[in-house]
Amino acid sequence: MSTDAIKPGPWTVESSRVEFSDRFLTHRMDRCVTERGFVLDPYHVVELKEWCHAVALTPAGELVLIEEYRHGGGAVVRGLPAGTVEQAEDPQAAMARELAEETGYEAAAWIALPVMWANPALMNNRAHSFLALDARPTGTRSLDPGETIEVVLRPATDAFGDLMAGRLCMTSLHVAGMMMAREYARAHAAEDPRLAPLAG
Repeated sequence: MSTDAIKPGPWTVESSRVEFSDRFLTHRMDRCVTERGFVLDPYHVVELKEWCHAVALTPAGELVLIEEYRHGGGAVVRGLPAGTVEQAEDPQAAMARELAEETGYEAAAWIALPVMWANPALMNNRAHSFLALDARPTGTRSLDPGETIEVVLRPATDAFGDLMAGRLCMTSLHVAGMMMAREYARAHAAEDPRLAPLAG
């Protein structure tokens, strides 16, 4: 049979073993048989909690961004407020919690944007994107031991300008979240003036 006639489909997992597991991640090694009959052993999978991030816009048209050292990249990175969704937690509730903990801001309105896979070749989790409107500072922050976060307010038009000019190197999922927020704003700014700064 020609390989062109074979459609992509789920692999058969003949066996699976966990090499490492803690509260952050699980490293799983599977013996897989592909839809074309090839054996992949081991195939590494990282199991992670669902992620969330927010494009938070203030009434003045500024994005609430954060700067934080990211050890994997070895750099201080500017990005969106973000975090993990705990077991059985609603993703929007998780993001509202993370926004308050990381920035001290709360938002009056939340809009769910499309959900994305983080990296489905190797990871099992997804990223939940939100647009948060009327974000205002209302309280103190609550940072984790590994977090030292600076809150940065940047006019939305300037932030997108920095991004497209290559002056802002962000997490790829955060870039996708910003672009989805901009597309949503462009489609709905006529009915909701709060979106105008994002519409560009």
